[in-house]
Amino acid sequence: MKSRSTTAARILWDYRYLLNLIVLLVTILAVLKLASLSVSNSLEIWYPENDPELVNYRRFQETYGSDEIIVVAVHSDQKEYFVGDAAVYLIGDLTDRLLDIDGVATVTSMVTVPESLAATRGRLLSSDGQTTALVVQTIVGTGIEARRHQLLLDIRHAVADFDLDVHLGGYGVVFDGLNEASTTGAATLIVYAHVLMVLLLFLFFRHWLPVIITLVSVGIAAAWTMALYNVAGHQLNMITMVLPTLVLVIGIADCVHILRSVAAQDRELIQSERVIAGVADIIGPCFLTTITTAAGFLGLTASGMPVVQQLGWFGAVGILAAFVVSMIVLTMALAWRRAEPAAQRSILDTVATRLFAFARARAKPVAATYFMLAIVAGYGVSQLKSDTDSIGYLKKSHQVRKDSDFIEREIGAYVPIEFTVTSDEKILTADSLDAIWSWQEAVGSMDEIRWSWSLISAFGLPPGEPPSSIGMDRLSRQYERMQAFSPVVLRSMIAGGNELRISFGAPIMSAAEVQRLIGVITNAADLPGELTLRPAGYSPLYTRIVDEIVGSQVRGFGAAIVLIAVFLGVAMRSWRRVFLALPANAVPVAMTLGVMGLTGIPLDVASATIASVILGLVVDDSVHLLRPAGQAGIDRALETAANHAGGTLLMTSLILAGGFLVLGLAEIRSIAWFGVLTSFAVIVAILTDLLLLPALVRLFSSDRVNHRSMKSKRF
Repeated sequence: MKSRSTTAARILWDYRYLLNLIVLLVTILAVLKLASLSVSNSLEIWYPENDPELVNYRRFQETYGSDEIIVVAVHSDQKEYFVGDAAVYLIGDLTDRLLDIDGVATVTSMVTVPESLAATRGRLLSSDGQTTALVVQTIVGTGIEARRHQLLLDIRHAVADFDLDVHLGGYGVVFDGLNEASTTGAATLIVYAHVLMVLLLFLFFRHWLPVIITLVSVGIAAAWTMALYNVAGHQLNMITMVLPTLVLVIGIADCVHILRSVAAQDRELIQSERVIAGVADIIGPCFLTTITTAAGFLGLTASGMPVVQQLGWFGAVGILAAFVVSMIVLTMALAWRRAEPAAQRSILDTVATRLFAFARARAKPVAATYFMLAIVAGYGVSQLKSDTDSIGYLKKSHQVRKDSDFIEREIGAYVPIEFTVTSDEKILTADSLDAIWSWQEAVGSMDEIRWSWSLISAFGLPPGEPPSSIGMDRLSRQYERMQAFSPVVLRSMIAGGNELRISFGAPIMSAAEVQRLIGVITNAADLPGELTLRPAGYSPLYTRIVDEIVGSQVRGFGAAIVLIAVFLGVAMRSWRRVFLALPANAVPVAMTLGVMGLTGIPLDVASATIASVILGLVVDDSVHLLRPAGQAGIDRALETAANHAGGTLLMTSLILAGGFLVLGLAEIRSIAWFGVLTSFAVIVAILTDLLLLPALVRLFSSDRVNHRSMKSKRF
């Protein structure tokens, strides 16, 4: 194995100019591709194109029109400003302006709703008359995704001439806010991460040149990753926005190991031999940690959500790219001795050695302590909830959230929860309409429901009177008039003569809350056997994410742990060592999930990846401690590894933790939690490897009985 490592290191040295030229050319091409990288956070990106729920959603939109609405609430400081004849003309002008915007299908306002529908008109006006709402329905089709941001700008521009305050609400507005946060947030995080990396690396290296070389190396790998991501036809989103930061932070660990390994070589040797020897010492363990970290990401490809799969595939690609680039770039850079960091033993080396010695001397108390922590973590995991909240990803101070709160406070709930009722025959019969009316009335009286709307509502029935009370002949005449004068409106409420659309208004909620509410609404229905009730529109897709999150976590973690165990077993040629290492690597994952459960942080679309990613990261420390075992027994091998690599592992762990902590500054809260929790896991992992791992080896390894005589047999 050593000879193969030396051969690989010598090839890197002998062909360093050619290899770095290739790296330069590929990097230039990658940078050119980065300019066209776009962003999307729409709900559709979470599901495969042929997903049944997504297919049903698109069919619903094709049948009834888009259910993506934009609530435009305009506000005046003058009381009853939107009451009276002058207000009618003003609202009419606003309606016309909005209808002229490219991407707008219809506009519902106080001038487009008949006076006979007084309750509906009332929902568009605040109680003090200072605020009115205009509900914009967007066009149907995937083109709205590319058009949405400009559409919102056009809406604001159209209202600006009226000197009124404007507040926008709706899931499209939320998606646009997430897109903006993903774009500006990713760039900001990369800048902050670089600043922190510079400070930490200089603190550890004591020279600027190795710091610069390290950042150039991982920066190239990040550029390669995102360029390939773009070439594959993917758009950046709130999950994959962390990719460049992940590659940057994780890639630095290999650079630190390479630089310190070369710096530790005999300084009497010529520089070429020092570089070859240093790279040969570390290339095997670094390659194995690259494979295990990549395996953690590859576990995410077992998810049913495309964006999580993308993070898995391209996270693995980025980690491999970071390994390749760091080996090539650093091998050439280290030809210059000034590129090496300070070679003296650091305080981190001393800390690692003392922690290791403490664990060996007090193996039983250390193991017992971790056992108690595992019990607490297990309880926390049992309290873990799965949920996602689109608007909740944004901070409370974000303008999108403030606008939404304003609209709900002044106008009321505006989020539609859609259903369809399908009949085996014609649906416009007295029995069918009365049954649907009764259900609609029952649901409308629920505390969470603020309004309801359907074709029955459009008939303008007297309060408390079922459709049959005014006779089917009269309803048929009203239906014919709507066909003649409002065909667009009618098509948004009935399809094929046998299906009605019913919409209920509710406050903006998390997916779990909407899922519960859909169940309550469905259970309230007492419809005849020939009528079939189905949730429709956006809500079924939104709520299904809750189940997908749990499935992604379980499948991803299961796949990751199997892949990592196989790679470790093959590389270490000892399954007993792998089994000893597994508890030390399961603890950080369990403690992180336990903290989430105990503090009420839910598993959501961002943290659904956290178990697999953490497992891939934390196993790296175990690899560096166990891999150099050679022919020695595990106890002696661990002692040697802790003395030689413990300080470097502490150093890389602090860098990783600091880098992930930068994600805590993300505008999207779930990404911020992901960063903070991963940072916590990295610190727990290195402490566990320096404390629990040696304690377990002392308690359970077969060579512990001979430790006093410093003899050990192969494990």
